[in-house]
Amino acid sequence: MSATPSPRFAERDFRKATRSDPDKNCVCVARRDGWVELRDSKTAFGAADDHRLVFTAEEFDAYLAGARAGETDGLRLEVVGRADGKYVFRRRGGVVQLVFTAGEVAAFQDGIAKREFDTAAYAAA
Repeated sequence: MSATPSPRFAERDFRKATRSDPDKNCVCVARRDGWVELRDSKTAFGAADDHRLVFTAEEFDAYLAGARAGETDGLRLEVVGRADGKYVFRRRGGVVQLVFTAGEVAAFQDGIAKREFDTAAYAAA
């Protein structure tokens, strides 16, 4: 990771894909100053169990490009399906895991396809 520390993201910094229902739980993404954090909206912001996955912008952008190309093997963000139909998001080699439903993952993937999590989308906001 970069020597520059990750910024402290506020709740307002996180966004979810437009395909997500406003009142439903989703993958939330914040990005600023060369850093990206992912969190689960099912968890109260700032609670003890509000775990985050932290990536450099370069690592996350590589995942976005890989996801669009269908090639995510070997990237820092791993999304792994479980037998119960849910999906685990984790940083390769990391301990923190976020668990999402198939619907939450589908909304996230739709946001990736529509470039809603790209740097330009955050700059325009």
